[in-house]
Amino acid sequence: MFKRDYFMRQIEQMTQVLHRILFNKEHIPLADAQQQLDEASRHLLGLNVRSLQALSSKDILELLSYNGNLDTAKAMVIGDMFVGHGDLLKQHDQTDEAYRAYVKSLDLLLHLSLSPEVNPKDDENLEVTARIQTSLDRLRAWMVPEDMKRLLFTHYDKQGDYAKAEDVLFHYMEDHPDQSEFLWQGVAFYRTLLDKEEGLLEAGNFSQEEAADSLRQVQQKLDSFETPNDYK
Repeated sequence: MFKRDYFMRQIEQMTQVLHRILFNKEHIPLADAQQQLDEASRHLLGLNVRSLQALSSKDILELLSYNGNLDTAKAMVIGDMFVGHGDLLKQHDQTDEAYRAYVKSLDLLLHLSLSPEVNPKDDENLEVTARIQTSLDRLRAWMVPEDMKRLLFTHYDKQGDYAKAEDVLFHYMEDHPDQSEFLWQGVAFYRTLLDKEEGLLEAGNFSQEEAADSLRQVQQKLDSFETPNDYK
């Protein structure tokens, strides 16, 4: 209960800051709004927004870890802050900067989702997943970077959302037809699904028949590349 209350307080505090800034974004100069975001950011981690954005997501999560325990609430709040910063920049027609802020939010949240501290059965997981969808919605008009497609595939697999994982895999195949490395992960994915109980597959909007059919398609795609010696 204490952890949940602490988590909600962190979220509520940053939400209030973001709401105050974004609600008035049309009436205050961009520099003033960014200053307010920077103050909130320094309160969280001692760094302004741009300094945080320059760090890798792994480094941010490491800074948020204390005695081996990751502060997932602060990580989500920072993800919210990146989205808020992106919204602010987009409002002022700085679309390239906005895109980078949205991408940073998605990257951080995906790394958070795939960390051992986030269990798909916990309430926090629902919060992380909802935020990932928010970042994806913001990026709808842009191309999601290749490395993040890989992370997104693994995220959906971890969530047991097998149909969405397959969507990412097949879109990746369409967008990157000359690359085969990721397809090996797809083969392993479908082989694992074939060993799962039908009930688990149904919960992920999938079936063994679909897994077998998709496995054949991915293997056929791999056959168009040079076959590694260790492929069986």
